[in-house]
Amino acid sequence: MQKWGTALLAAALLLAGCGNEVRQADDAGEKPRPTQTASIDPADLRPGDQTATPEAIAAITLQRVPVQPEEFEGGDLYFEQNEVGTVLLWGADHSLEVKAGAVDDDLLSTWCHDGMSGCVEVKAETGTATVAWDVATDDGTPGQLMVSHTSGGEERRAAYVGEKITGDPRKLDLEVSVDDLIALVTDPRLGTKTTMKMTKAQVSGFPSEGANGTDEVALTAGAIAAGLLETKAYADIDSFEKADVAGYGKGAFGVVGTTPGGGTVTAVHAPNLPAGKRKCPTTLTCSKGDTDGYDGWTDGSAETVRCHEAEGDLPAFCAVVREQAPAPFPGVDLDPVLSGLEVALGTLWPTVAAETASRGESLVD
Repeated sequence: MQKWGTALLAAALLLAGCGNEVRQADDAGEKPRPTQTASIDPADLRPGDQTATPEAIAAITLQRVPVQPEEFEGGDLYFEQNEVGTVLLWGADHSLEVKAGAVDDDLLSTWCHDGMSGCVEVKAETGTATVAWDVATDDGTPGQLMVSHTSGGEERRAAYVGEKITGDPRKLDLEVSVDDLIALVTDPRLGTKTTMKMTKAQVSGFPSEGANGTDEVALTAGAIAAGLLETKAYADIDSFEKADVAGYGKGAFGVVGTTPGGGTVTAVHAPNLPAGKRKCPTTLTCSKGDTDGYDGWTDGSAETVRCHEAEGDLPAFCAVVREQAPAPFPGVDLDPVLSGLEVALGTLWPTVAAETASRGESLVD
């Protein structure tokens, strides 16, 4: 495996001497897209079950690190087949490489015991990170800063080159701070799996190879059905029919699936869900607020509503998933039920993989 520090530093120095063309968001035929999301919804800070893409990694990075990248790189030069990541480039010689993949104990040992200028363990709110650095040398090498966090059998790592490291980076006023990088690598969404929201995020100037939205088409009722069957919680649905969407607002559509035990799962995409439908009904016990979405439940019935504001090319929409069981849910732990509903929300985004849409063509009349 190629050592991160060496590969990143060499790439940064090479780029410093080249007049690389910056990819612009407003090139002919390309719509401007937001580079950075202003804030993170705390409800979004959870692990996901969707395969992460390089653009998803870039989107998470830009929510955590206040930089303005001019270009993105990646590919075999930096990453193995079981890894996912990207490299953000800006200025004359600044670069930030971010990746998730298999744990590399040998490389961590090299960082901390074989040549690095410093290495410490730092406890953060979301986990413990390893912070390692090399200081600048007399020949002009600026030094480098690397931060790593291991969770769920994976390692999440960020390596930064570009500013002069003169000592412990925690005590330096850096454009990319240690705190920024710790928040990034301990972000629960950063991994080879991430949330549906991050797999739909769009980053200005990101190259089409490795981008989100590749081969995506408009959502259909059949695509919702196919998406539900792709989930672990609802893979046993026997049959589907179109949902009655009266009262869900203009443009709403969805499906009702029947399970082997006689229960039903309703999933509705509602771009104009009325305000009243976004609030917890009095018949349910609810959490997650009562204005733009909630989780609600009673004996044998549970539902989840989430509403998303327009962001970049993504239009505003709401997603509604409801599970109706033929009898009260077993036990008192509703977590498995609510987790299933949460995953099902991911089938209701405005676009879907063309392959999923194709599979759904025969599922709903």
